[in-house]
Amino acid sequence: MKLKQIIGNIPWLDELRTETLASICAAGTKFFDDSFAITKIVSPAAREYMNSGKPVIVSLYHGRLIGMLHIIEEREKLTALISRSRDGEFLARMAQKMGYRVARGSPAHKAVEGAKQLIDAAKSGQSLVIAIDGPRGPIYEPKIGVIRMAELTGLPLLPFVCKGKKNHFFSGWDKMMGCYYGSPIVYMIGDPIFVPSKLADEEREKYRQQLANSMTQLRDGLDQYWLNA
Repeated sequence: MKLKQIIGNIPWLDELRTETLASICAAGTKFFDDSFAITKIVSPAAREYMNSGKPVIVSLYHGRLIGMLHIIEEREKLTALISRSRDGEFLARMAQKMGYRVARGSPAHKAVEGAKQLIDAAKSGQSLVIAIDGPRGPIYEPKIGVIRMAELTGLPLLPFVCKGKKNHFFSGWDKMMGCYYGSPIVYMIGDPIFVPSKLADEEREKYRQQLANSMTQLRDGLDQYWLNA
């Protein structure tokens, strides 16, 4: 039996490992974060809405979670949806150590519970952050659940993409991006998408496609930005 399996079968050892790794990774993320120079390119409509202080649903890619660091500077005002999987437990603890609030759930793990937590957070004035193509992809394809959450909460979707000048893209379906120490990072934020309530399925699909198109344009714009830099 492998060491990982042995640890997983001993609850207190598994707990110790998860807590220790979350603490180390949170500290490591802060170390890198302190070196990043952030530039934000924000559409006029997005800037106007964000300046109002009203909550939003930050819509980002699973592989660009690094953007959570500064999309909203007051981290305690941001609630992130994180799955109840084993990896999700580690990510949730890491996020909490960095000052975020979390809701737990995903399509595969207690989706209704996670949705309820997000709705409650929105009612309390929290902005939400959802990886639109998570937790398993396909990459860059928004899930219809993101649109439903906008319906239920009444919060607009805020399309968001980020990219550093010097990056490492890890293997895996989401091509998780990590930026090198000291690399400049650019955030691109598109126009808010306001989703009416009580939509028919075909109408939800139109909004899902609108979100996908908006984020593709932002992603392409960022690629071009760094090519010309």
